Amino acid sequence: MSLQSLQHISLTNTNNMQVTLCNYGARVLSIKVPNKNGKLVETTLNHKNDEDIVSDQAYMGATCGRVANRISGAKFMCDGAWVKLEANENNNLLHGGIDSFSHRYWDIQQNTGNSVKFVLESPHGDQGFPGKMTVSVNYTLNDDNALLIEYDAQCDALCPINLCNHTYFTMGESDIKSLELQVNAAKYIPVNEESIPLGTISPVSPALDFRQPQTIKDKLKLRDFDDCYVVDSEQCVVLTSHVNQLALHIESNQLGMQVYTGNALSKKYAAIALEAQGLIDAVNHGALSTDWVSPDAPYSKFVKYQFLSL
Repeated sequence: MSLQSLQHISLTNTNNMQVTLCNYGARVLSIKVPNKNGKLVETTLNHKNDEDIVSDQAYMGATCGRVANRISGAKFMCDGAWVKLEANENNNLLHGGIDSFSHRYWDIQQNTGNSVKFVLESPHGDQGFPGKMTVSVNYTLNDDNALLIEYDAQCDALCPINLCNHTYFTMGESDIKSLELQVNAAKYIPVNEESIPLGTISPVSPALDFRQPQTIKDKLKLRDFDDCYVVDSEQCVVLTSHVNQLALHIESNQLGMQVYTGNALSKKYAAIALEAQGLIDAVNHGALSTDWVSPDAPYSKFVKYQFLSL
Protein backbone atom coordinates (compact mmCIF):
# COMPACT_ATOMS: atom_id res chain seq x y z
CA MET A 1 0.00 0.00 0.00
CA SER A 2 1.44 3.36 -1.03
CA LEU A 3 2.22 5.92 1.66
CA GLN A 4 2.39 8.85 -0.77
CA SER A 5 -1.33 9.54 -0.57
CA LEU A 6 -1.58 9.39 3.23
CA GLN A 7 -2.44 12.76 4.74
CA HIS A 8 -2.75 13.73 8.39
CA ILE A 9 -5.40 16.29 9.39
CA SER A 10 -5.43 18.10 12.73
CA LEU A 11 -8.51 19.54 14.42
CA THR A 12 -8.27 21.83 17.46
CA ASN A 13 -10.64 23.79 19.66
CA THR A 14 -10.38 26.73 22.06
CA ASN A 15 -9.61 24.38 24.98
CA ASN A 16 -6.50 22.98 23.23
CA MET A 17 -8.18 19.62 22.61
CA GLN A 18 -6.40 18.03 19.65
CA VAL A 19 -7.72 15.41 17.21
CA THR A 20 -5.57 13.86 14.50
CA LEU A 21 -7.23 12.10 11.56
CA CYS A 22 -6.02 10.63 8.30
CA ASN A 23 -7.53 9.95 4.90
CA TYR A 24 -6.57 6.27 4.94
CA GLY A 25 -9.76 4.66 6.20
CA ALA A 26 -11.11 8.09 7.21
CA ARG A 27 -9.73 7.19 10.60
CA VAL A 28 -9.00 8.68 14.00
CA LEU A 29 -5.29 8.55 14.86
CA SER A 30 -5.29 10.50 18.11
CA ILE A 31 -7.61 12.30 20.54
CA LYS A 32 -5.80 14.40 23.12
CA VAL A 33 -8.00 15.96 25.78
CA PRO A 34 -7.08 18.41 28.57
CA ASN A 35 -7.99 17.22 32.05
CA LYS A 36 -9.07 19.67 34.75
CA ASN A 37 -5.42 20.61 35.38
CA GLY A 38 -4.92 21.40 31.69
CA LYS A 39 -2.70 18.36 31.06
CA LEU A 40 -3.26 16.83 27.62
CA VAL A 41 -4.20 13.17 27.89
CA GLU A 42 -3.95 10.85 24.88
CA THR A 43 -7.22 8.91 25.13
CA THR A 44 -6.79 6.47 22.22
CA LEU A 45 -4.51 3.70 20.99
CA ASN A 46 -3.16 3.71 17.46
CA HIS A 47 -0.06 3.06 15.40
CA LYS A 48 2.86 5.48 15.64
CA ASN A 49 3.99 5.56 12.01
CA ASP A 50 2.42 5.63 8.56
CA GLU A 51 3.76 2.20 7.57
CA ASP A 52 1.92 0.55 10.45
CA ILE A 53 -1.24 2.57 9.77
CA VAL A 54 -1.58 1.29 6.20
CA SER A 55 -0.77 -2.31 7.22
CA ASP A 56 -3.18 -2.20 10.20
CA GLN A 57 -5.40 -5.27 10.64
CA ALA A 58 -7.11 -4.17 13.87
CA TYR A 59 -9.22 -1.37 12.27
CA MET A 60 -7.68 1.13 14.69
CA GLY A 61 -9.71 4.33 14.49
CA ALA A 62 -11.08 3.34 11.10
CA THR A 63 -14.40 3.86 9.37
CA CYS A 64 -15.82 0.38 8.79
CA GLY A 65 -18.16 -0.36 5.85
CA ARG A 66 -20.13 -0.99 3.74
CA VAL A 67 -21.34 -3.19 6.58
CA ALA A 68 -19.45 -3.20 9.88
CA ASN A 69 -19.20 -6.29 12.06
CA ARG A 70 -20.16 -9.64 10.50
CA ILE A 71 -22.43 -10.98 7.77
CA SER A 72 -22.88 -14.73 8.16
CA GLY A 73 -21.94 -16.89 5.21
CA ALA A 74 -20.83 -13.71 3.41
CA LYS A 75 -24.25 -13.50 1.74
CA PHE A 76 -27.69 -11.99 2.16
CA MET A 77 -31.07 -11.97 0.43
CA CYS A 78 -32.02 -8.84 -1.53
CA ASP A 79 -35.07 -8.47 -3.77
CA GLY A 80 -35.62 -12.23 -3.74
CA ALA A 81 -32.09 -13.21 -4.76
CA TRP A 82 -28.96 -14.15 -2.82
CA VAL A 83 -26.09 -11.65 -2.98
CA LYS A 84 -22.68 -13.26 -2.48
CA LEU A 85 -19.92 -11.22 -0.83
CA GLU A 86 -16.15 -11.58 -0.41
CA ALA A 87 -15.60 -13.61 2.76
CA ASN A 88 -12.62 -12.50 4.86
CA GLU A 89 -13.17 -14.24 8.22
CA ASN A 90 -13.73 -17.97 7.81
CA ASN A 91 -16.86 -18.15 5.64
CA ASN A 92 -18.15 -14.79 6.88
CA LEU A 93 -17.68 -11.14 5.97
CA LEU A 94 -16.08 -8.89 8.60
CA HIS A 95 -16.17 -5.07 8.55
CA GLY A 96 -16.98 -4.82 4.85
CA GLY A 97 -14.62 -7.35 3.27
CA ILE A 98 -10.98 -7.79 2.35
CA ASP A 99 -10.70 -4.41 0.61
CA SER A 100 -13.08 -2.54 2.88
CA PHE A 101 -13.66 1.17 3.49
CA SER A 102 -11.09 0.94 6.29
CA HIS A 103 -8.36 0.21 3.74
CA ARG A 104 -9.12 2.90 1.15
CA TYR A 105 -7.85 6.41 0.64
CA TRP A 106 -10.77 8.82 1.01
CA ASP A 107 -11.05 12.24 -0.66
CA ILE A 108 -10.69 15.20 1.69
CA GLN A 109 -13.27 17.98 1.47
CA GLN A 110 -14.14 21.06 3.54
CA ASN A 111 -11.14 21.06 5.88
CA THR A 112 -11.78 24.10 8.12
CA GLY A 113 -9.49 23.52 11.10
CA ASN A 114 -12.19 22.23 13.41
CA SER A 115 -14.09 20.16 10.82
CA VAL A 116 -13.20 17.90 7.91
CA LYS A 117 -15.27 15.84 5.48
CA PHE A 118 -14.07 12.61 3.88
CA VAL A 119 -15.82 11.23 0.79
CA LEU A 120 -15.55 7.81 -0.86
CA GLU A 121 -17.06 6.37 -4.05
CA SER A 122 -17.79 2.65 -3.84
CA PRO A 123 -18.58 1.07 -7.24
CA HIS A 124 -21.30 -1.47 -7.97
CA GLY A 125 -20.05 -4.93 -7.02
CA ASP A 126 -17.56 -3.62 -4.47
CA GLN A 127 -16.77 -6.67 -2.28
CA GLY A 128 -19.95 -8.10 -3.84
CA PHE A 129 -22.34 -5.39 -2.64
CA PRO A 130 -24.93 -4.06 -5.12
CA GLY A 131 -25.15 -0.47 -6.37
CA LYS A 132 -22.83 2.49 -6.71
CA MET A 133 -22.54 4.09 -3.28
CA THR A 134 -21.27 7.52 -2.26
CA VAL A 135 -20.31 7.82 1.40
CA SER A 136 -19.25 10.83 3.46
CA VAL A 137 -17.86 10.99 6.99
CA ASN A 138 -17.77 14.43 8.60
CA TYR A 139 -15.71 15.02 11.75
CA THR A 140 -16.38 18.18 13.78
CA LEU A 141 -14.55 19.16 16.98
CA ASN A 142 -16.67 21.46 19.14
CA ASP A 143 -15.57 23.83 21.88
CA ASP A 144 -17.37 21.70 24.48
CA ASN A 145 -14.73 18.98 23.88
CA ALA A 146 -17.02 16.84 21.76
CA LEU A 147 -15.97 15.10 18.56
CA LEU A 148 -19.04 14.63 16.36
CA ILE A 149 -18.91 12.04 13.54
CA GLU A 150 -21.68 12.22 10.93
CA TYR A 151 -22.20 9.51 8.32
CA ASP A 152 -24.18 10.00 5.13
CA ALA A 153 -24.60 7.66 2.16
CA GLN A 154 -26.53 7.41 -1.08
CA CYS A 155 -26.79 4.38 -3.37
CA ASP A 156 -28.37 3.81 -6.78
CA ALA A 157 -29.57 0.33 -5.74
CA LEU A 158 -30.96 -1.27 -2.60
CA CYS A 159 -28.09 -2.27 -0.29
CA PRO A 160 -27.63 -2.98 3.42
CA ILE A 161 -25.39 -0.52 5.24
CA ASN A 162 -23.81 -0.26 8.68
CA LEU A 163 -21.06 2.33 9.13
CA CYS A 164 -19.14 2.66 12.36
CA ASN A 165 -16.00 4.15 13.88
CA HIS A 166 -13.55 1.66 15.40
CA THR A 167 -11.45 3.82 17.71
CA TYR A 168 -9.74 2.04 20.60
CA PHE A 169 -9.87 4.01 23.84
CA THR A 170 -7.39 3.95 26.72
CA MET A 171 -8.32 7.20 28.47
CA GLY A 172 -4.59 7.69 29.00
CA GLU A 173 -3.99 4.49 30.97
CA SER A 174 -1.58 1.65 30.18
CA ASP A 175 -4.47 -0.81 29.87
CA ILE A 176 -8.23 -0.82 30.38
CA LYS A 177 -8.47 -2.81 33.60
CA SER A 178 -8.95 0.09 36.00
CA LEU A 179 -11.31 1.98 33.69
CA GLU A 180 -14.97 2.17 34.63
CA LEU A 181 -17.58 1.34 31.99
CA GLN A 182 -21.31 1.99 31.87
CA VAL A 183 -23.46 0.76 28.94
CA ASN A 184 -27.12 1.77 28.84
CA ALA A 185 -28.43 -1.56 27.54
CA ALA A 186 -30.66 -4.19 29.11
CA LYS A 187 -30.35 -6.54 26.12
CA TYR A 188 -27.68 -7.98 23.85
CA ILE A 189 -27.36 -10.35 20.88
CA PRO A 190 -26.09 -13.86 21.74
CA VAL A 191 -23.65 -15.31 19.19
CA ASN A 192 -22.01 -18.63 18.34
CA GLU A 193 -18.29 -19.50 18.35
CA GLU A 194 -17.79 -17.52 15.10
CA SER A 195 -19.47 -14.43 16.60
CA ILE A 196 -22.54 -14.95 14.41
CA PRO A 197 -25.93 -14.17 16.03
CA LEU A 198 -28.19 -17.00 17.13
CA GLY A 199 -31.11 -14.90 15.84
CA THR A 200 -32.49 -13.60 19.13
CA ILE A 201 -32.20 -10.59 21.40
CA SER A 202 -31.75 -11.60 25.05
CA PRO A 203 -31.63 -9.89 28.45
CA VAL A 204 -28.10 -9.29 29.71
CA SER A 205 -26.86 -11.76 32.29
CA PRO A 206 -25.14 -10.44 35.43
CA ALA A 207 -21.76 -11.06 33.74
CA LEU A 208 -22.79 -8.89 30.78
CA ASP A 209 -24.62 -6.17 32.70
CA PHE A 210 -22.98 -2.71 32.58
CA ARG A 211 -26.11 -0.66 33.33
CA GLN A 212 -24.41 0.50 36.50
CA PRO A 213 -20.77 1.63 36.27
CA GLN A 214 -18.44 -1.35 36.51
CA THR A 215 -14.65 -1.55 36.85
CA ILE A 216 -13.57 -3.43 33.75
CA LYS A 217 -11.05 -5.69 35.52
CA ASP A 218 -13.87 -7.09 37.68
CA LYS A 219 -15.84 -8.04 34.56
CA LEU A 220 -12.76 -9.50 32.83
CA LYS A 221 -12.48 -12.01 35.66
CA LEU A 222 -15.71 -13.50 34.29
CA ARG A 223 -15.12 -13.32 30.51
CA ASP A 224 -13.63 -11.38 27.61
CA PHE A 225 -16.00 -9.10 25.70
CA ASP A 226 -16.80 -8.83 22.01
CA ASP A 227 -20.54 -8.31 22.30
CA CYS A 228 -23.25 -6.32 20.55
CA TYR A 229 -25.51 -4.55 23.04
CA VAL A 230 -28.93 -3.25 22.01
CA VAL A 231 -28.86 0.20 23.55
CA ASP A 232 -31.81 1.72 25.40
CA SER A 233 -31.21 5.35 24.41
CA GLU A 234 -28.94 7.62 22.36
CA GLN A 235 -26.97 8.40 25.54
CA CYS A 236 -25.45 4.95 25.54
CA VAL A 237 -21.96 4.72 27.09
CA VAL A 238 -19.75 6.32 29.74
CA LEU A 239 -16.07 5.33 30.02
CA THR A 240 -14.19 6.84 32.96
CA SER A 241 -10.57 7.11 34.03
CA HIS A 242 -10.39 8.17 37.65
CA VAL A 243 -6.59 8.19 37.39
CA ASN A 244 -6.66 10.88 34.68
CA GLN A 245 -9.91 12.47 35.87
CA LEU A 246 -11.61 12.18 32.50
CA ALA A 247 -14.90 10.68 31.34
CA LEU A 248 -15.99 9.86 27.80
CA HIS A 249 -19.72 10.04 27.11
CA ILE A 250 -20.86 8.40 23.87
CA GLU A 251 -24.11 9.39 22.16
CA SER A 252 -25.42 7.88 18.92
CA ASN A 253 -28.58 7.15 16.95
CA GLN A 254 -27.30 3.66 16.13
CA LEU A 255 -29.22 0.70 17.59
CA GLY A 256 -26.17 -1.21 18.77
CA MET A 257 -22.94 -0.82 20.70
CA GLN A 258 -20.21 -3.40 20.14
CA VAL A 259 -18.02 -3.65 23.24
CA TYR A 260 -14.64 -5.22 22.43
CA THR A 261 -12.01 -5.46 25.15
CA GLY A 262 -9.02 -5.75 22.82
CA ASN A 263 -8.71 -9.49 23.29
CA ALA A 264 -6.60 -10.00 20.15
CA LEU A 265 -4.43 -6.89 20.38
CA SER A 266 -0.66 -7.44 20.62
CA LYS A 267 -1.05 -6.44 24.26
CA LYS A 268 -4.31 -7.95 25.45
CA TYR A 269 -6.67 -5.44 27.08
CA ALA A 270 -4.47 -2.52 26.00
CA ALA A 271 -7.56 -0.60 24.83
CA ILE A 272 -11.30 -0.97 24.42
CA ALA A 273 -13.29 -0.46 21.21
CA LEU A 274 -16.76 0.99 21.73
CA GLU A 275 -18.39 0.75 18.31
CA ALA A 276 -21.73 2.52 17.85
CA GLN A 277 -23.26 0.60 14.95
CA GLY A 278 -26.25 -1.26 13.60
CA LEU A 279 -27.11 -4.73 14.88
CA ILE A 280 -24.71 -7.53 13.95
CA ASP A 281 -25.69 -9.63 10.89
CA ALA A 282 -29.17 -8.11 11.03
CA VAL A 283 -29.63 -8.58 7.28
CA ASN A 284 -29.81 -12.35 7.85
CA HIS A 285 -32.09 -12.35 10.91
CA GLY A 286 -35.73 -11.31 10.76
CA ALA A 287 -35.80 -10.46 14.47
CA LEU A 288 -33.06 -7.85 14.06
CA SER A 289 -33.66 -4.43 12.52
CA THR A 290 -31.55 -3.74 9.40
CA ASP A 291 -30.42 -0.44 7.90
CA TRP A 292 -30.76 -0.22 4.10
CA VAL A 293 -29.82 2.53 1.68
CA SER A 294 -31.51 2.99 -1.71
CA PRO A 295 -32.25 5.70 -4.29
CA ASP A 296 -35.35 6.60 -2.28
CA ALA A 297 -33.84 6.24 1.20
CA PRO A 298 -30.47 7.86 2.00
CA TYR A 299 -28.55 6.79 5.09
CA SER A 300 -27.67 9.15 7.94
CA LYS A 301 -26.18 8.31 11.36
CA PHE A 302 -24.01 10.00 13.97
CA VAL A 303 -21.83 9.25 16.96
CA LYS A 304 -20.55 11.86 19.42
CA TYR A 305 -17.57 11.45 21.72
CA GLN A 306 -17.99 13.98 24.56
CA PHE A 307 -15.08 14.32 27.00
CA LEU A 308 -15.64 15.74 30.48
CA SER A 309 -13.21 16.52 33.28
CA LEU A 310 -13.98 15.02 36.67
